[in-house]
Amino acid sequence: MAPPTGALWPDHGTDPQDASYAYVLMPGASERRTAERARDRDWLRILGNDSAGQGVRVPSRGFTGARFWSAGTVGPVTASGPVSVQIRERRDGTAVVSVADPTRTVRGLTLTWRRQVTAVLSTAPAVTSTETGAVFTSTFGDLSGSHGATHTLKVRTA
Repeated sequence: MAPPTGALWPDHGTDPQDASYAYVLMPGASERRTAERARDRDWLRILGNDSAGQGVRVPSRGFTGARFWSAGTVGPVTASGPVSVQIRERRDGTAVVSVADPTRTVRGLTLTWRRQVTAVLSTAPAVTSTETGAVFTSTFGDLSGSHGATHTLKVRTA
C-alpha cells in the first residue's frame, strides 16, 4: 500500500527485526522551521526509545523529558514506576524537576537523576525524602490520588 500524498510514512518493512524509529511532533512549526530542525542533528538528543520509556534532551533549552511506561532508565533519569518526568535546568544554577502520574496508579516512586545536586530548595507535599550529591534521588509517596497532577521540586545544581 502506498502512503497518501503528503503523508509521513515510516516504512517498517515486512518483518522488521530489532528495528526502531523516532519522530518529533512540532505543533505550529513552519516548513522553514521544520527544515532547520532536520538539518541540525544536535538540537535534540533521543535518550531512550523502548518499551520501558522514551526520552529526549534539548541542550539549548536545558530540557530533559521522559515518559516511563514501567520502571526503567532513560538517559540520566531512572524511575521505579510509570511516570512522566520533565527537568528544566536554568541558567541561574537551579533546576525544576516535575513528575506526574497520568495513570493514577503509582503508590510510591523513587526518581533518580544522575546529576550533581547540592541543595533542595523546595518540594511538593508528595515528596517523602530527597538525597543530594553526585546523584539526586527523590522519593514520592502515593501519587495515585493526585489525579495526574504535577509534583515539582526545585534544586540547586553544581
